[in-house]
Amino acid sequence: MDPPSVAVFSAKAASCWFSSRFAEYAAIKHEPRHASMPKVSRKAGRFSQTMSDARVLLFGHIRELALYRAEVLRDRGFNVMTPRDKQEAVEIIRRGELDVAVLSYTLPSDLVQELAELVREFCPGCPLVAISETGRVDRKVNPDEIAIADDGPSALIAALRRVSRRT
Repeated sequence: MDPPSVAVFSAKAASCWFSSRFAEYAAIKHEPRHASMPKVSRKAGRFSQTMSDARVLLFGHIRELALYRAEVLRDRGFNVMTPRDKQEAVEIIRRGELDVAVLSYTLPSDLVQELAELVREFCPGCPLVAISETGRVDRKVNPDEIAIADDGPSALIAALRRVSRRT
């Protein structure tokens, strides 16, 4: 087992990644990824084969939350892309290299609608998953699945499994 490492960020750099304010410096203890990863047994089947190859676009207004969700999905075998802004999200969608698109309703509704339309146009077979706080979504977006934000990453993983069974 590798010894834990320590990363030190200046207050200015740390404020980009964390919502709380740091006085001078922030020290964060990082364990090696493989040391904290539990062994997950995967059942043989279509999803286990596609899961390791699934390319997921994950876009939300709160970047730290999107990065956290992306890390959880990566630990489950997904290849996750987290664009920094609308322009980068549009570029990823237009390349058409997606298996699943995940959009958060923390984004403005017109932006969610625009990105959903682009996904339908450039990635016609790509399922759309919406992360919603209430479970209500805009009819124009019409996602294939909805994950409730308060249910945590497990709800998103379950939604991704449901859409993968349909494709």
